[in-house]
Amino acid sequence: MLVPVLDQTEPQVILTVRSNRLKQHPGQVSFPGGQVEQDDRSAVSTALREAEEEFGLRACEVSPLGFLDRLDTVSDYRVLPVVGLVRSSFQWRADQREVVEVFTVPLEVAIDRQRYQQQEVRRGGQTYVISSLDWQTHRIWGVTAAILLNLGARMRSSAAGAGMSMPR
Repeated sequence: MLVPVLDQTEPQVILTVRSNRLKQHPGQVSFPGGQVEQDDRSAVSTALREAEEEFGLRACEVSPLGFLDRLDTVSDYRVLPVVGLVRSSFQWRADQREVVEVFTVPLEVAIDRQRYQQQEVRRGGQTYVISSLDWQTHRIWGVTAAILLNLGARMRSSAAGAGMSMPR
């Protein structure tokens, strides 16, 4: 899964809205990503391939910066987010079979934990806390919100000399 960040004076996180035709998580806000294919050499190559398929981001337009914490989801997926810095001149082209919309959120908004709401959800006898962020007409929640919160935590910890930081 790619966490694409536009390299601008005020960085923007690129997100997608999944097509309602998809079997898994239709209509949800997400990052580009999907299953590893046989030709993928690494998590980075999987993330870059999926981003190109979903909204036209070519590998030459993104610089991978590092990994966030792996997430095991409630719906039994294992996700390894790759953060990538995207050229500011990039113009997306959504593949309507997979993505109905591409939009951005200012990085400072996306990583601000004070803007998120938390809700307890019970599933399969377990209780989970689900975070969500409302941005314009979109609700960013679940794994996507967890990844953004992890990015924010990593960026805050980098100020203390640990974790991953964004170049500026």
